[in-house]
Amino acid sequence: MKTPRRTVTFQSILCPVDFSNHSRNAVRYAAALAQRSGGRLVVLFVNDPLLLAAAAAVFHHRRLFVERTRNELVRFVRQSLQIGPASRKDIACVVSEGNPGDEILRAVRRLGSDLIVIGTHGLSGVKKLFFGSTTEHVLQRVTIPVLAIPPSTGTWKPLLKGARALTVARVVAPIDLVGNWEPDARGAGDIARWLDAELMLVHVVPRIQAPPWLRPNIAIDDRGRIEKASKALERVRVKLFSDLSSTTRVLIGSPADEIARLAANGPSSMVVMGLRGAGGLWRARRGSIAYRVLTRAVTPVLALPRKRQGRRLSKRLFTAVTRALSKRDRIEMDGIDALLSVGRGRERSRGRRLS
Repeated sequence: MKTPRRTVTFQSILCPVDFSNHSRNAVRYAAALAQRSGGRLVVLFVNDPLLLAAAAAVFHHRRLFVERTRNELVRFVRQSLQIGPASRKDIACVVSEGNPGDEILRAVRRLGSDLIVIGTHGLSGVKKLFFGSTTEHVLQRVTIPVLAIPPSTGTWKPLLKGARALTVARVVAPIDLVGNWEPDARGAGDIARWLDAELMLVHVVPRIQAPPWLRPNIAIDDRGRIEKASKALERVRVKLFSDLSSTTRVLIGSPADEIARLAANGPSSMVVMGLRGAGGLWRARRGSIAYRVLTRAVTPVLALPRKRQGRRLSKRLFTAVTRALSKRDRIEMDGIDALLSVGRGRERSRGRRLS
C-alpha cells in the first residue's frame, strides 16, 4: 500500500527571543525554515511590565522605550542573519508587553502561526530559569508544532549573501510501538520528505534493573526484546516509508538519554516526536520521556502536537458518558428501592404478627 504524501508548509512562523546568543540560533533556524517554505517570519520580544515601568521614568515616555526596544530587535535580527535592511521582506519584528508565555500564545492566535521556533535556554542565572519556564509554559499549552533549539547547534551553513540555509541530513523519529504511535511516525516522515533527509526510526527498549545473580537471565531476555522490536520497526518502515531513504535502530537503556545521544552523533540531525499526555491533551510534562529529550538534546527537537478531537465528537462523547452514568444511577436506585420495599414488607408482616 502506497503511503499518501502530505506537503509540509509553514506559512506563518513565530520566533520569540530574549536578545541572548541562544536566541540568535533560533532566529537563524526560523529564517531558514521561512525561506524554505516561502512563509513569513515574525520575531517577537516581550517586555516585562516592571521593566517597562522603570524604563518609562528614564525615557520620560513609555512609547519612546517601546520604539527603542523595537529598533534594537530589528538590529538583533539583522546581525543574527548577517543581512542588510532590505534583504528579507518576509521578516517582521514585534514588541509586546506582559507575561512571555501568555503573550507568545496570544501572538500565535492573532497571527495564525503554524510553527513556533524557540530556544530551550536563555540567559544565565535567573533569566535562564525564567526563559526555560517560558518554553515549558508554551509547550504545555500550544496546539501547533514547536521547534526547540538548544544552545549551540551547527546544522546550517552560510549562503553566498550571508543568509542561512537549513541542512538536516537525518530525521530521528522515536517510535513507542505501544498505543497510537502511527501519527507520530507519519509526522516525522512528512518532515523528512520536506527536508530531503534520511528518516531513522528509533525504538528504545528500557533496561530492566536486576540483582547481579539474575543478570545473565535478564541479558537473554533483553536480546529477545531487542530482536522483537527490530522486526516490528522494520515492518513499520516497509509499510509506511518505502518511498523514503530510511533506516531503523533499536537501542537499550534510558529512552531520553539514548535518543539524545543518537541524535548528537553522526550527521546533522533533527529529532521529530509527538507530545501527548493524559486525556489526549498535548502536554510536555516534567518527568516524561518527551520532556527529558527536549531538555537534554543538543540537536533541534521538533515537537508535533496530536490533533484534538473536534467539538462535535467531544460533545457526543460527553452525552454518551452522561447517559451511561444516568442509566447506571437508575439501575442502582431501582435496586435500592427494591431492597427498601422488601424491608418495608417484612416490617409490616412482623407488625401483623405482633398484633
